[in-house]
Amino acid sequence: MTAGIDGSRAAAALFERMDPGARPRLNVREQDGVPFLDAKVPGPFHVLFATRVGGESIGPYSGLNLDLRSADDPRVVERNRSRLEGILHLAGSHGTSGAEAGRSYRLVSPLQVHGLRVIGAAEYVAESAQRAGHVGGGVPCDGLTIHPELDRGLAPLLLFADCLPIVLVGEVDLAVIHGGWRGIIGGIVHAGARAMTGVPGLAVIGPSIGPCCFSVADEVADAFSRRFGPEVVLRDESSARVDLWAAAARSLAELNMAPSQIVNPRLCTSCNHDLFYSYRADGPVTGRQGCVVWAADS
Repeated sequence: MTAGIDGSRAAAALFERMDPGARPRLNVREQDGVPFLDAKVPGPFHVLFATRVGGESIGPYSGLNLDLRSADDPRVVERNRSRLEGILHLAGSHGTSGAEAGRSYRLVSPLQVHGLRVIGAAEYVAESAQRAGHVGGGVPCDGLTIHPELDRGLAPLLLFADCLPIVLVGEVDLAVIHGGWRGIIGGIVHAGARAMTGVPGLAVIGPSIGPCCFSVADEVADAFSRRFGPEVVLRDESSARVDLWAAAARSLAELNMAPSQIVNPRLCTSCNHDLFYSYRADGPVTGRQGCVVWAADS
């Protein structure tokens, strides 16, 4: 378990530190020492944001590291993933009964490459099975969609350590995408919406690096200013910072989503690296927390 904080204290910290405006739309839960955020989304869909607290990894990966591609002990990472699979039942069982309460889900974790590819979860599984020699999936992809019938029993798991987890929820299906700065400026939000069958009516932005901590080179800042407007760049005498949250919100506005349709707890992973892995705060050798989504049986 992460040194200095246990699951119940981490859950309390999550609630205290998140934007008060997001609290009515995000449940903070804890099971067996694992705290997580459970977004309140419509339909059969579930959205869970894990923290780094509650796992078995040690050293620079200390906590619930879910990244099989890290140099962490893969046996430990698998146990961490099994622990995450276990808590899906808690988040998914509220308001359900019968078979759904006991449903098990298969985690589907794509090879994230800061690209713009978003496809269906079942399609990704089939494509991965056709390609030999790729550990843990191995097919480049930065977003997956879930349809209650087409992707039954699958739970996409995307990994993060500062980049934005963005979940688009529609009446028909849901998309979860990996939004690094390259993806945000390149159009990953629009790619996620295009991959969906229905029109997204709600977006949830998970814990990620905030404008307080995301310092960038001038050329990156200039590119964001040209694409999204100067308001997404914060400059002082010595540095420039990009507000990825605001840039993502601009992309969502281009999809005709109003601010009231966007949920963001505004939990900066760099500021809160006791709760989250952060490439900026921890350095390049660190773990990854996850955003996992799934659809209950109709």
